[in-house]
Amino acid sequence: MIDFDALVLNKCEDIFSILVRFTPLVSDPGAPAFECRGIYSSSPVDVQMQDETIFSDQQTSLGIRVRDFVGPPPDRGDHVEIIDSRHPAFGSKYWIGDSDLDGQGGAMLMLRTQKP
Repeated sequence: MIDFDALVLNKCEDIFSILVRFTPLVSDPGAPAFECRGIYSSSPVDVQMQDETIFSDQQTSLGIRVRDFVGPPPDRGDHVEIIDSRHPAFGSKYWIGDSDLDGQGGAMLMLRTQKP
């Protein structure tokens, strides 16, 4: 069996990841915040409305390795703060709006600036 997490995800995070502080408010209530890493992505999203106006938003996500979490994987309502001072989003705070496991040792966290 091929360990996709070790062969691919770990190597990608070694190159592209940033430091974040994760607070498991929902997935593990009462547990302390801890530092981990993830691959940050943010891109514009434009949606044409029924009246043909354009609604513009930003889709921000953080790709993580589930193995980096000692407790349960992140869940909707948990908190993420960008603490990597080298990154343009340094100091940004997000709520996890959705968490999707990929079945290969990783998960994609959809980040929101407003509490879900």
